[in-house]
Amino acid sequence: MTAHETAAEDVAAILSTQGDIASLLGGMPFFNALQVEIVSVEPGSVTLEAPLTPAFEAPPGAFAASSVGALGDMAAMTSVSSALPRGSAMSTMDFTVKMLGLSRGSRLRAVGRVLQTGKTTCVGAADVFVLDRGAATLCGTVLATGRRLDLAMLTAGSRR
Repeated sequence: MTAHETAAEDVAAILSTQGDIASLLGGMPFFNALQVEIVSVEPGSVTLEAPLTPAFEAPPGAFAASSVGALGDMAAMTSVSSALPRGSAMSTMDFTVKMLGLSRGSRLRAVGRVLQTGKTTCVGAADVFVLDRGAATLCGTVLATGRRLDLAMLTAGSRR
């Protein structure tokens, strides 16, 4: 069995038995690279935070737009995943980030929500806030479209 097949089986087992969003995200390298923390998970809504690190800042002292987009995409698609039946998950097909201001601060917070769940395509959104000295300021918004995946079929297909 390849590493890809093992990883797909692990994800299918997590979502089909526990619905554990934390375990799903924790297995994604970019989630770990951004040092993302899960603040809250409700069906259809996920809040994530990440600290400012030198690797993800531009200009100095501020988050890069790509970091704002990545955190917003994770929050949006994870929110959709949290509203789907166990055994389903999302894979981002497209997302857009609109910067609303300079993202200067110590942390980012993305508050994701479901806009639409469909049989194959789903849409989520996230508002992204920069946190600085106790204040939260909206700095970006993300709209994400994803492909709904049946993890059992994905796992079975990866064995061929």
